[in-house]
Amino acid sequence: MPTELKNYLRLERFSLCHRFYAFLDSSDYLADQLFIKHKVRVKFLQEYQKDGFDLRTIFCRIHKRDEGAFLDALNELSNKMMLCGHVDYPAQCRAFMEMIDTARKEGECA
Repeated sequence: MPTELKNYLRLERFSLCHRFYAFLDSSDYLADQLFIKHKVRVKFLQEYQKDGFDLRTIFCRIHKRDEGAFLDALNELSNKMMLCGHVDYPAQCRAFMEMIDTARKEGECA
C-alpha cells in the first residue's frame, strides 16, 4: 500500500479565521491551477528557492473553511508534478520533510 506523499507543512500560528501553510511547488507554479480548480482562495506570503533547484518553498494563508479543498489540491499536486516531468518531486519532498524534522529535533534539545 503506497504511503501518501506529504508536500506541505502546516505552520503553527494563531488566527481566528486563517491557517498558514508552506508547500513545495515548481517554478511553473503548478499548484495555482489546482487551487483554481478546487476554488480555494490563497494569499501567497513569501517564497524561497535554493540555487540550483527547480522547486521552491511557498508560504501562504488560507481561510479555515477552505482547508479541505486546499489539502485536496495539494494531494493532487504530486501527480501533476510527475505528469509535467518533475520525476524527482517525491524524493525532494521527503528530503524537505526530513530536513524540517531534523531542525525541529535540534531545536528541542537546545
